[in-house]
Amino acid sequence: MTAWEILERETMRYRPVNELRELFSPMLEARRIITYCGGGIAASSAFVLNLLGHQNVAVYDAGLIEWCADRELPLELGR
Repeated sequence: MTAWEILERETMRYRPVNELRELFSPMLEARRIITYCGGGIAASSAFVLNLLGHQNVAVYDAGLIEWCADRELPLELGR
């Protein structure tokens, strides 16, 4: 997901909650979500998921390259 998918370009504010719920609906069913950051989007996604009522969201503060270096760590790909 990109910043432009969750923001309104004209106002630079988050899209309305009903639009965000539609965008994030596949993720809302997950038991736990861990986002990773590359420049602020993961924190924004975590904020939106929390706003939408998801109770188990975390932001991994390192990059995906570091995470993938340890083959013991879980990784699920979506879309």
